[in-house]
Amino acid sequence: MLFSSIPGHTLLKERLIDMANVGRVGHALLFWGEEGVGGLPLALALAQQMACKTKEQELACGVCPTCNKMQKLLHPDLHFAVPVNRVKPSDPHPITDLYMKQWKEALLANPYMLEYQWYEALGIDKKSGNISVHEAESILKKISFKPFSGDCTFMLIWLPERMNVQAANTLLKALEEPPAGTHFFLVSEHPEQLLPTIRSRCQNVRINPMSIEDLAAALTADLLILPQDAELLARISAGSYGKALYATGQSDRQEEANAFAYRLFDGALSKDLRALIQWAEEAAGFGRELQKQTVLHLLALLREIYMEHLKAHRLVYVPEAESLVLKAWAAGFPSSFFPLAAAALNDSLSDIERNLQNKMIFYSLALHFFFAS
Repeated sequence: MLFSSIPGHTLLKERLIDMANVGRVGHALLFWGEEGVGGLPLALALAQQMACKTKEQELACGVCPTCNKMQKLLHPDLHFAVPVNRVKPSDPHPITDLYMKQWKEALLANPYMLEYQWYEALGIDKKSGNISVHEAESILKKISFKPFSGDCTFMLIWLPERMNVQAANTLLKALEEPPAGTHFFLVSEHPEQLLPTIRSRCQNVRINPMSIEDLAAALTADLLILPQDAELLARISAGSYGKALYATGQSDRQEEANAFAYRLFDGALSKDLRALIQWAEEAAGFGRELQKQTVLHLLALLREIYMEHLKAHRLVYVPEAESLVLKAWAAGFPSSFFPLAAAALNDSLSDIERNLQNKMIFYSLALHFFFAS
Protein backbone atom coordinates (compact mmCIF):
# COMPACT_ATOMS: atom_id res chain seq x y z
CA MET A 1 0.00 0.00 0.00
CA LEU A 2 1.43 3.37 -1.06
CA PHE A 3 0.56 6.57 0.74
CA SER A 4 -0.22 8.11 -2.64
CA SER A 5 -3.05 5.58 -3.15
CA ILE A 6 -4.81 6.63 0.06
CA PRO A 7 -7.25 9.54 -0.42
CA GLY A 8 -7.33 12.40 2.06
CA HIS A 9 -5.37 12.56 5.35
CA THR A 10 -2.74 14.81 3.77
CA LEU A 11 -1.14 16.13 6.97
CA LEU A 12 -1.18 12.74 8.70
CA LYS A 13 0.44 11.04 5.71
CA GLU A 14 3.20 13.67 5.65
CA ARG A 15 3.80 13.14 9.36
CA LEU A 16 4.04 9.35 9.00
CA ILE A 17 6.38 9.63 6.01
CA ASP A 18 8.67 11.96 7.95
CA MET A 19 8.66 9.58 10.93
CA ALA A 20 9.63 6.67 8.69
CA ASN A 21 12.35 8.54 6.81
CA VAL A 22 14.11 9.82 9.93
CA GLY A 23 13.76 6.51 11.78
CA ARG A 24 11.47 7.78 14.54
CA VAL A 25 8.68 5.23 14.29
CA GLY A 26 7.99 3.88 17.74
CA HIS A 27 8.04 0.20 18.58
CA ALA A 28 4.26 0.27 19.20
CA LEU A 29 1.84 2.57 17.36
CA LEU A 30 -1.87 2.79 18.04
CA PHE A 31 -3.78 3.93 14.96
CA TRP A 32 -7.27 4.87 16.07
CA GLY A 33 -10.34 6.41 14.51
CA GLU A 34 -13.90 5.73 13.48
CA GLU A 35 -14.84 2.60 11.55
CA GLY A 36 -13.63 2.66 7.97
CA VAL A 37 -11.63 5.92 8.15
CA GLY A 38 -8.41 4.31 6.94
CA GLY A 39 -6.43 2.82 9.81
CA LEU A 40 -5.55 -0.39 7.96
CA PRO A 41 -4.32 1.26 4.74
CA LEU A 42 -2.30 3.85 6.67
CA ALA A 43 -0.61 1.17 8.79
CA LEU A 44 0.17 -0.90 5.69
CA ALA A 45 1.53 2.17 3.89
CA LEU A 46 3.80 3.00 6.83
CA ALA A 47 5.16 -0.56 6.87
CA GLN A 48 5.90 -0.38 3.14
CA GLN A 49 7.48 3.06 3.49
CA MET A 50 9.82 1.71 6.18
CA ALA A 51 10.63 -1.52 4.32
CA CYS A 52 11.39 -0.03 0.86
CA LYS A 53 15.13 0.46 0.27
CA THR A 54 14.89 2.09 -3.16
CA LYS A 55 12.81 5.15 -2.34
CA GLU A 56 12.15 7.79 -4.97
CA GLN A 57 12.07 11.35 -3.60
CA GLU A 58 11.84 9.90 -0.09
CA LEU A 59 8.73 7.86 -0.94
CA ALA A 60 8.38 4.08 -1.28
CA CYS A 61 8.99 3.27 -4.95
CA GLY A 62 6.12 0.79 -5.35
CA VAL A 63 8.00 -1.36 -7.91
CA CYS A 64 10.93 -3.00 -6.13
CA PRO A 65 10.66 -6.63 -4.93
CA THR A 66 10.04 -5.48 -1.36
CA CYS A 67 7.21 -3.17 -2.39
CA ASN A 68 5.69 -5.85 -4.61
CA LYS A 69 5.64 -8.32 -1.73
CA MET A 70 4.21 -5.72 0.63
CA GLN A 71 1.46 -4.77 -1.80
CA LYS A 72 0.51 -8.42 -2.29
CA LEU A 73 0.71 -9.07 1.48
CA LEU A 74 3.38 -11.70 0.83
CA HIS A 75 6.32 -10.09 2.63
CA PRO A 76 7.75 -12.59 5.16
CA ASP A 77 8.23 -9.87 7.79
CA LEU A 78 4.63 -8.62 7.66
CA HIS A 79 2.37 -10.46 10.11
CA PHE A 80 -1.28 -10.09 11.07
CA ALA A 81 -3.49 -10.80 14.07
CA VAL A 82 -7.22 -10.15 13.62
CA PRO A 83 -10.46 -11.19 15.35
CA VAL A 84 -11.55 -14.69 14.33
CA ASN A 85 -13.88 -17.42 15.51
CA ARG A 86 -14.50 -21.05 14.65
CA VAL A 87 -15.84 -21.50 11.14
CA LYS A 88 -16.48 -25.19 11.81
CA PRO A 89 -17.00 -26.87 15.20
CA SER A 90 -14.05 -29.14 14.41
CA ASP A 91 -11.61 -26.23 14.06
CA PRO A 92 -8.85 -26.12 16.70
CA HIS A 93 -8.27 -22.99 18.75
CA PRO A 94 -9.01 -20.28 16.16
CA ILE A 95 -6.10 -17.98 15.35
CA THR A 96 -5.45 -15.77 12.34
CA ASP A 97 -3.02 -18.19 10.69
CA LEU A 98 -5.84 -20.70 10.16
CA TYR A 99 -7.78 -18.15 8.12
CA MET A 100 -4.93 -16.19 6.55
CA LYS A 101 -6.05 -16.95 3.01
CA GLN A 102 -9.50 -15.46 3.65
CA TRP A 103 -7.99 -12.49 5.48
CA LYS A 104 -5.57 -11.58 2.72
CA GLU A 105 -8.24 -11.95 0.03
CA ALA A 106 -10.62 -9.72 1.97
CA LEU A 107 -7.94 -7.13 2.74
CA LEU A 108 -6.69 -6.95 -0.84
CA ALA A 109 -10.25 -6.58 -2.09
CA ASN A 110 -11.05 -3.79 0.37
CA PRO A 111 -8.49 -2.37 2.83
CA TYR A 112 -11.28 -0.18 4.25
CA MET A 113 -13.49 -3.14 5.17
CA LEU A 114 -15.70 -2.93 8.21
CA GLU A 115 -15.61 -5.47 11.01
CA TYR A 116 -18.95 -6.95 9.98
CA GLN A 117 -17.70 -7.37 6.39
CA TRP A 118 -14.74 -9.40 7.64
CA TYR A 119 -17.03 -11.70 9.62
CA GLU A 120 -19.19 -12.15 6.52
CA ALA A 121 -16.13 -13.02 4.44
CA LEU A 122 -15.05 -15.51 7.08
CA GLY A 123 -18.53 -17.00 7.37
CA ILE A 124 -19.08 -16.14 11.04
CA ASP A 125 -21.45 -13.18 10.63
CA LYS A 126 -23.74 -14.60 13.34
CA LYS A 127 -20.87 -14.61 15.83
CA SER A 128 -18.26 -12.13 17.01
CA GLY A 129 -14.55 -12.52 16.50
CA ASN A 130 -11.96 -12.30 19.23
CA ILE A 131 -8.21 -12.30 19.73
CA SER A 132 -7.44 -15.06 22.18
CA VAL A 133 -4.48 -15.98 24.33
CA HIS A 134 -3.59 -18.60 21.69
CA GLU A 135 -3.28 -15.74 19.19
CA ALA A 136 -1.10 -13.81 21.63
CA GLU A 137 1.19 -16.82 22.04
CA SER A 138 1.40 -17.11 18.23
CA ILE A 139 2.38 -13.43 18.03
CA LEU A 140 5.20 -13.94 20.54
CA LYS A 141 6.56 -16.85 18.49
CA LYS A 142 6.55 -14.81 15.28
CA ILE A 143 8.39 -11.83 16.71
CA SER A 144 11.00 -14.07 18.33
CA PHE A 145 12.56 -14.62 14.88
CA LYS A 146 14.87 -12.08 13.29
CA PRO A 147 13.58 -10.30 10.18
CA PHE A 148 13.93 -12.51 7.11
CA SER A 149 14.56 -9.98 4.37
CA GLY A 150 14.93 -6.56 5.94
CA ASP A 151 15.65 -4.69 9.13
CA CYS A 152 12.13 -4.72 10.58
CA THR A 153 9.38 -7.11 11.57
CA PHE A 154 5.85 -5.70 11.42
CA MET A 155 3.05 -7.10 13.54
CA LEU A 156 -0.27 -5.53 12.56
CA ILE A 157 -3.09 -6.17 15.03
CA TRP A 158 -6.49 -5.13 13.69
CA LEU A 159 -9.15 -4.35 16.30
CA PRO A 160 -6.99 -5.02 19.37
CA GLU A 161 -10.03 -4.18 21.51
CA ARG A 162 -11.20 -7.70 20.64
CA MET A 163 -8.37 -9.12 22.78
CA ASN A 164 -9.49 -10.76 25.97
CA VAL A 165 -7.71 -9.80 29.19
CA GLN A 166 -5.52 -12.90 29.19
CA ALA A 167 -4.31 -12.19 25.65
CA ALA A 168 -3.65 -8.53 26.43
CA ASN A 169 -1.64 -9.39 29.53
CA THR A 170 0.37 -11.95 27.55
CA LEU A 171 1.46 -9.21 25.11
CA LEU A 172 2.24 -6.49 27.64
CA LYS A 173 5.95 -7.16 28.01
CA ALA A 174 6.45 -7.57 24.25
CA LEU A 175 4.69 -4.26 23.61
CA GLU A 176 6.93 -2.52 26.13
CA GLU A 177 10.21 -4.17 25.14
CA PRO A 178 9.84 -5.93 21.77
CA PRO A 179 12.79 -7.65 20.08
CA ALA A 180 15.06 -5.31 18.13
CA GLY A 181 13.51 -4.20 14.84
CA THR A 182 9.96 -5.24 15.79
CA HIS A 183 7.13 -2.76 15.29
CA PHE A 184 3.60 -3.32 16.56
CA PHE A 185 0.91 -1.47 14.61
CA LEU A 186 -2.42 -1.67 16.45
CA VAL A 187 -5.42 -0.45 14.43
CA SER A 188 -8.36 0.28 16.71
CA GLU A 189 -11.87 1.68 16.37
CA HIS A 190 -12.57 1.75 20.10
CA PRO A 191 -9.30 2.48 21.94
CA GLU A 192 -11.25 3.22 25.12
CA GLN A 193 -11.97 -0.52 25.32
CA LEU A 194 -8.27 -1.39 25.46
CA LEU A 195 -6.59 -1.99 28.78
CA PRO A 196 -4.91 1.20 30.04
CA THR A 197 -1.66 -0.76 30.25
CA ILE A 198 -1.89 -1.47 26.50
CA ARG A 199 -2.66 2.14 25.58
CA SER A 200 0.15 3.49 27.73
CA ARG A 201 2.71 1.44 25.82
CA CYS A 202 1.69 2.82 22.42
CA GLN A 203 2.38 5.99 20.48
CA ASN A 204 -0.98 7.44 19.45
CA VAL A 205 -1.85 8.10 15.81
CA ARG A 206 -5.28 9.75 15.65
CA ILE A 207 -7.10 9.29 12.32
CA ASN A 208 -9.82 11.84 11.78
CA PRO A 209 -12.69 11.30 9.36
CA MET A 210 -12.00 12.59 5.87
CA SER A 211 -13.33 15.99 4.98
CA ILE A 212 -16.60 15.89 3.05
CA GLU A 213 -14.83 17.51 0.08
CA ASP A 214 -11.98 14.97 0.01
CA LEU A 215 -14.27 11.99 0.44
CA ALA A 216 -16.73 13.22 -2.20
CA ALA A 217 -13.88 13.76 -4.66
CA ALA A 218 -12.52 10.26 -3.99
CA LEU A 219 -15.95 8.66 -4.39
CA THR A 220 -16.58 10.56 -7.62
CA ALA A 221 -13.28 9.33 -9.05
CA ASP A 222 -13.36 5.77 -7.71
CA LEU A 223 -17.03 4.92 -8.16
CA LEU A 224 -17.71 7.07 -11.23
CA ILE A 225 -20.80 8.64 -9.68
CA LEU A 226 -22.18 12.17 -9.98
CA PRO A 227 -20.55 14.78 -7.70
CA GLN A 228 -23.87 15.59 -5.99
CA ASP A 229 -24.48 11.89 -5.26
CA ALA A 230 -20.92 11.54 -3.96
CA GLU A 231 -21.37 14.53 -1.64
CA LEU A 232 -24.57 13.11 -0.15
CA LEU A 233 -22.90 9.72 0.32
CA ALA A 234 -19.89 11.39 1.95
CA ARG A 235 -22.15 13.23 4.40
CA ILE A 236 -24.22 10.14 5.20
CA SER A 237 -20.99 8.20 5.81
CA ALA A 238 -19.65 10.94 8.12
CA GLY A 239 -16.26 11.03 6.43
CA SER A 240 -15.70 7.24 6.52
CA TYR A 241 -14.50 5.87 3.19
CA GLY A 242 -15.21 2.33 4.36
CA LYS A 243 -18.83 3.11 5.29
CA ALA A 244 -19.33 4.88 1.96
CA LEU A 245 -18.03 1.87 0.02
CA TYR A 246 -20.19 -0.46 2.10
CA ALA A 247 -23.30 1.63 1.46
CA THR A 248 -22.80 1.63 -2.31
CA GLY A 249 -22.64 -2.14 -2.48
CA GLN A 250 -25.50 -2.86 -0.12
CA SER A 251 -28.54 -1.21 -1.71
CA ASP A 252 -30.81 -4.24 -1.22
CA ARG A 253 -29.63 -4.78 2.34
CA GLN A 254 -29.94 -1.06 3.03
CA GLU A 255 -33.59 -1.17 1.99
CA GLU A 256 -34.18 -4.12 4.31
CA ALA A 257 -32.40 -2.36 7.18
CA ASN A 258 -34.44 0.79 6.60
CA ALA A 259 -37.71 -1.14 6.51
CA PHE A 260 -36.86 -2.91 9.78
CA ALA A 261 -35.81 0.34 11.49
CA TYR A 262 -38.93 2.12 10.27
CA ARG A 263 -41.09 -0.47 12.02
CA LEU A 264 -39.64 0.52 15.40
CA PHE A 265 -40.28 4.23 14.86
CA ASP A 266 -43.73 3.60 13.41
CA GLY A 267 -44.66 1.36 16.35
CA ALA A 268 -43.45 3.94 18.86
CA LEU A 269 -45.28 6.83 17.19
CA SER A 270 -48.54 4.90 16.90
CA LYS A 271 -48.20 3.45 20.43
CA ASP A 272 -48.61 -0.06 18.99
CA LEU A 273 -47.14 -2.20 21.77
CA ARG A 274 -47.93 -5.48 19.99
CA ALA A 275 -45.95 -4.34 16.91
CA LEU A 276 -43.04 -3.23 19.11
CA ILE A 277 -42.88 -6.59 20.90
CA GLN A 278 -42.96 -8.39 17.53
CA TRP A 279 -40.11 -6.17 16.36
CA ALA A 280 -38.10 -6.95 19.50
CA GLU A 281 -38.57 -10.71 19.06
CA GLU A 282 -37.30 -10.54 15.48
CA ALA A 283 -34.28 -8.40 16.45
CA ALA A 284 -33.44 -10.83 19.26
CA GLY A 285 -33.15 -13.59 16.67
CA PHE A 286 -30.39 -11.83 14.74
CA GLY A 287 -26.75 -12.76 15.12
CA ARG A 288 -24.76 -10.62 17.54
CA GLU A 289 -22.99 -8.59 14.86
CA LEU A 290 -26.21 -7.95 12.95
CA GLN A 291 -27.80 -6.79 16.21
CA LYS A 292 -25.01 -4.24 16.62
CA GLN A 293 -25.40 -3.06 13.03
CA THR A 294 -29.15 -2.71 13.56
CA VAL A 295 -28.72 -0.52 16.65
CA LEU A 296 -26.07 1.61 14.94
CA HIS A 297 -28.42 2.08 12.00
CA LEU A 298 -31.17 3.17 14.39
CA LEU A 299 -28.85 5.69 16.03
CA ALA A 300 -27.96 7.18 12.64
CA LEU A 301 -31.62 7.38 11.67
CA LEU A 302 -32.53 8.96 15.02
CA ARG A 303 -29.94 11.65 14.40
CA GLU A 304 -31.52 12.56 11.06
CA ILE A 305 -35.02 12.69 12.59
CA TYR A 306 -33.76 14.92 15.39
CA MET A 307 -32.11 17.33 12.97
CA GLU A 308 -35.40 17.52 11.07
CA HIS A 309 -37.25 18.05 14.36
CA LEU A 310 -34.96 21.01 15.10
CA LYS A 311 -35.65 22.42 11.61
CA ALA A 312 -31.93 22.09 10.85
CA HIS A 313 -32.72 21.02 7.30
CA ARG A 314 -29.21 21.65 5.99
CA LEU A 315 -27.89 19.06 8.46
CA VAL A 316 -30.27 16.30 7.34
CA TYR A 317 -28.40 13.89 5.08
CA VAL A 318 -30.89 11.43 3.61
CA PRO A 319 -31.99 10.65 0.06
CA GLU A 320 -35.02 12.59 -1.13
CA ALA A 321 -37.15 9.41 -1.14
CA GLU A 322 -36.75 9.08 2.64
CA SER A 323 -37.31 12.72 3.58
CA LEU A 324 -41.13 12.59 3.75
CA VAL A 325 -41.29 9.82 6.32
CA LEU A 326 -38.57 11.50 8.40
CA LYS A 327 -40.54 14.75 8.42
CA ALA A 328 -43.62 12.90 9.68
CA TRP A 329 -41.66 11.35 12.56
CA ALA A 330 -39.94 14.64 13.34
CA ALA A 331 -43.30 16.34 13.68
CA GLY A 332 -44.89 13.48 15.64
CA PHE A 333 -42.32 12.83 18.36
CA PRO A 334 -41.97 15.25 21.31
CA SER A 335 -38.59 16.86 21.95
CA SER A 336 -38.15 14.69 25.05
CA PHE A 337 -38.24 11.54 22.91
CA PHE A 338 -34.85 12.02 21.29
CA PRO A 339 -32.47 12.00 24.29
CA LEU A 340 -34.41 9.13 25.85
CA ALA A 341 -34.31 7.09 22.63
CA ALA A 342 -30.61 7.81 22.14
CA ALA A 343 -29.84 6.69 25.70
CA ALA A 344 -31.83 3.49 25.19
CA LEU A 345 -30.00 2.70 21.96
CA ASN A 346 -26.59 3.32 23.50
CA ASP A 347 -27.52 1.12 26.46
CA SER A 348 -28.53 -1.61 24.01
CA LEU A 349 -25.16 -1.41 22.28
CA SER A 350 -23.40 -1.77 25.61
CA ASP A 351 -25.61 -4.72 26.60
CA ILE A 352 -24.91 -6.47 23.28
CA GLU A 353 -21.17 -6.05 23.86
CA ARG A 354 -21.61 -7.54 27.34
CA ASN A 355 -23.45 -10.49 25.77
CA LEU A 356 -26.61 -10.08 27.84
CA GLN A 357 -29.77 -12.02 27.05
CA ASN A 358 -30.97 -11.03 23.59
CA LYS A 359 -34.69 -10.83 24.24
CA MET A 360 -34.25 -8.73 27.35
CA ILE A 361 -32.09 -6.23 25.42
CA PHE A 362 -34.63 -5.69 22.66
CA TYR A 363 -37.76 -5.92 24.81
CA SER A 364 -36.23 -3.19 26.96
CA LEU A 365 -35.39 -1.10 23.88
CA ALA A 366 -38.90 -1.44 22.46
CA LEU A 367 -40.47 -0.46 25.79
CA HIS A 368 -38.20 2.57 26.12
CA PHE A 369 -39.32 3.73 22.68
CA PHE A 370 -42.98 3.10 23.62
CA PHE A 371 -42.89 5.17 26.82
CA ALA A 372 -40.57 7.87 25.44
CA SER A 373 -42.93 8.67 22.57
